[in-house]
Amino acid sequence: MKSLARDTSRSTSAWSRPTRTDGPQPDARLLEGDAKTRLILQEQQASRLRSSCFSGLKLRNPSWDMLVALLAAKRNGTQLSMSDLCLMCDAPESTALRLIHQLREKGYAEMVPDRSDRRRTRVSLTRMGETQFDSYLDKIGNA
Repeated sequence: MKSLARDTSRSTSAWSRPTRTDGPQPDARLLEGDAKTRLILQEQQASRLRSSCFSGLKLRNPSWDMLVALLAAKRNGTQLSMSDLCLMCDAPESTALRLIHQLREKGYAEMVPDRSDRRRTRVSLTRMGETQFDSYLDKIGNA
């Protein structure tokens, strides 16, 4: 019978990315994208940290949290459902849905019906949204 215990014989942890020594190495654009992704994820973590340190104050911005989640999903090649975004932004569901529709109306997000479940709608960051993030990340990276 196969053991369900985690295999500890490998030295890589769940948080480290294995490095490839064979085959082509990633080009500079991919490495730059990874650096920008790290910057935005650090920004998201800082937002959560501020909220946890200043209990009782609402320091988070639901629209920003949604944009960050959409960027991370886009960089990972995935899409989020509307319910995923509602949960991620720490706002009442009605507020979250209104904000998702505002992001779509402003051109930052697009909504597509899920092919496998017609009851679900997927949300993704538009090209314009990604361009705006790149500009923002360039500015905070140089600050």
